[in-house]
Amino acid sequence: MKLYEASTLAIAIAMSPLVALAQDDDADRSRVGIDSIVVTAEKREENLQDTAIAISAFAGDSLENRGIDDISNFQSLVPGLHVGQEQDGFKVSLRGIGIQGTSSITDSGVAFYIDNFYLPRPAGGSAIFYDVDRIEVLRGPQGTLYGRNATGGVVNVISNEPSFDYEGKIGATYGSRNLWEIRGVANLPFSDNIAGRFSVVRTEEDGYITNINSPSADDDPHGSDGDLTARGQLLFEMENDLEVLLSATYSDINGTGVAMHFLERSMVPGGPGPAQALFLTVPPDPTDPRIVDNDFPSWNDTETLSTFIRVQKSFGLVDMWFQAGKLWQDTSVQQDFDGSPVNLSVFNKEQENEAESFEFRLSSNNSGPLEWIIGAYYFAEDTHIFRRVRLNGFVAPPGPGFISLPDFLLDEFGDSSTVAGFGSATYSITDDFRVTGGVRYTADKKTGSLFNSLNFGAPTRPDLTDIEEKFTKVTWKGGLEYDIADNALAYLNISSGYKAGGFNITSNGSPYDPEDVIAYEVGLKSNPFDGRAQINIDGFYYDYTDLQLSSLQFIGGAPGQFTTNAGEATLWGVELDTQYELSDNLLATFTYAYVNAEFDDYCNLDPREPTPMPTDPVPVGCTDPDPGETVLNGNKLPYVADHTITGGLQYGFDLGNAGSVVAAINTTWHSEMFLREYNDPVIDRVGPNTKTDITVTYFAGDSGLSVTGFVTNLEDDVEKNNIFITPGFIRESATTAYTKPRTFGVKVDYEF
Repeated sequence: MKLYEASTLAIAIAMSPLVALAQDDDADRSRVGIDSIVVTAEKREENLQDTAIAISAFAGDSLENRGIDDISNFQSLVPGLHVGQEQDGFKVSLRGIGIQGTSSITDSGVAFYIDNFYLPRPAGGSAIFYDVDRIEVLRGPQGTLYGRNATGGVVNVISNEPSFDYEGKIGATYGSRNLWEIRGVANLPFSDNIAGRFSVVRTEEDGYITNINSPSADDDPHGSDGDLTARGQLLFEMENDLEVLLSATYSDINGTGVAMHFLERSMVPGGPGPAQALFLTVPPDPTDPRIVDNDFPSWNDTETLSTFIRVQKSFGLVDMWFQAGKLWQDTSVQQDFDGSPVNLSVFNKEQENEAESFEFRLSSNNSGPLEWIIGAYYFAEDTHIFRRVRLNGFVAPPGPGFISLPDFLLDEFGDSSTVAGFGSATYSITDDFRVTGGVRYTADKKTGSLFNSLNFGAPTRPDLTDIEEKFTKVTWKGGLEYDIADNALAYLNISSGYKAGGFNITSNGSPYDPEDVIAYEVGLKSNPFDGRAQINIDGFYYDYTDLQLSSLQFIGGAPGQFTTNAGEATLWGVELDTQYELSDNLLATFTYAYVNAEFDDYCNLDPREPTPMPTDPVPVGCTDPDPGETVLNGNKLPYVADHTITGGLQYGFDLGNAGSVVAAINTTWHSEMFLREYNDPVIDRVGPNTKTDITVTYFAGDSGLSVTGFVTNLEDDVEKNNIFITPGFIRESATTAYTKPRTFGVKVDYEF
């Protein structure tokens, strides 16, 4: 046995109770097995195991068989991935990096792509996985090839493209809470060189949070009144190795809103006196996290249209790739802002977003020792957000009693643009040893305006007009790769990442600095035992400067999203990702991730605390502290657990002429984590938790018919996935949203 096989087997035995045995390569394989996945993580097609970065990739069929159909339950498969929900969008982080704010110019540190098209504000249909070829998750900074918006990593959803075969699929799902889904795919070759692919999925489901004040509110939150997502693609294969792909995706998401569960009711007064008097009449909140008592209906509706054209051509030794895309997105949100049966406050948000991107690349296409890629990228986004808060109050006799105060109205306009050029090259010094280098130059520009036309009858804050900030940055990467055996790759990477700075457009317009990171990574990818096992190990160390964090603050008499910079933060850890074919019909998976993520130099004011006075003491231990702030040095970064463990089994039963059955179970456990940088043990802490998903699928021979029974979150545990601090006019209080409870269902699909 080779040295690397002995070492990886020792790790496998130590970390899993299962023993992986080598099998005959000529044995027939069932539907269960290790997927061989080709990824485009580094902007060229390459086998997953030959890609010298920390990446998780999952084939679409495999995800479907496991019942993974959106990003909320996909997170249990990827070490360090967390998904939270706030207002109209979902928030993604990797290894503790990535949660964005809600203003028009804030960026997420995790870049979310669908078919290589960057979505600046993923929401609604962006989270639905249907007719997908694969999903790639790149962990760690990707500053060279992906740019400023990828300090935490990249999630890339790759759809199935048209092929020149007639094929199709129809299906339906019924499950808990009146879950109904109808879906279909049709792939049509129109000629020898033109093919089309069309897919559609419609889903509706009752909310998983019960509103006991239902006569006043029409829907229970966290459900769907009918979500529709449709995609159409046309592929043209022309002469001279020219290929053109046209794609358009439309989604209309009609959600029943995000419930605001109050974890506390602050006793610190704020806002107009009549509103605070009415606030005192709010009864105790339900203690059950699955129950709210709201007097006002909520909704979360998002309509999105995205389209792109992609042109690829081979010029012999050089390949050309070009993609231009456009996105239009309209969002409408309503929330019972006080989260109670008292008619105190209602929040509305209307958002219009328009974005476009262009990317051009040239890459080598030869068998020589040098592989290279150069490219240029342009992105622009135009966002308008209108916020309205309705506020009521109570005036004791001899006053008028219940009154309606003037509204709070806020118009926000933000524009962002990015121009970048990049290049990367890999040179094979020997057949087994390669050196990689890359560089990217990025120029960012952000402008914005804010107009506060009403403020509950109080004076409005000054308008912010045409604020502008510009940033430039050179990011780079250097790496070594060594094939220590035919099926084992060792790598070492050092790279930098960057996220543009900006200004606090929703509050006082104050600027914040860019976020920078230097990342060190070492790893081993192997497929020992004649390919019957896949064992990947990755260690990393990140040194962050000016890490950006956003929270709600009450500044200048009105609430706003406020972004600050943590002076320094350090992240380091190790990840183990394994799969074992224990037999031709039994697959075991095991992953373990340890992440140590702490602030080294950071002070900030918890918005739940009273407004500081000039006489408050200045904290010691932070750079440039302000009175009233708290020293957060040594606190854990939000949204990342120290330990995460995932284990799974897939087993296939051959029923002869009757068909086959594949059963799968996947369990994920994480240690405690915190949802804010303040690490409050009551408000911010999420305790250790386990989530188990089970699927059993029957394949009716070669007929194309399959039936799947599934259960997600078998334990029926729910946990907090985000913290939102309410604004001062209804007192600064912590609220949260909860993850989805247990769901049972059955799926029927027919392929033809």
